[in-house]
Amino acid sequence: MEYQLDTREYRCPLPLLMTKNAVNTLAPNDVLTVWLATESDIEDFRLFCEAQQLFIDFEDQAQRILKIKKKCE
Repeated sequence: MEYQLDTREYRCPLPLLMTKNAVNTLAPNDVLTVWLATESDIEDFRLFCEAQQLFIDFEDQAQRILKIKKKCE
């Protein structure tokens, strides 16, 4: 399934915390599309996904849209 999370109205660290909470509800192979505010650091999201063993794809870096996919367990 695909889910969406718009964090453009929030400032750090809330976007990362909101993303973490949303990721915890994902089933394997689910995809979460996240819209980030300009202040959000994409590197923080990359490191989070690496630590959680999630796939991350920067769909549109100019628009600050990324897709996070939970790996099969």
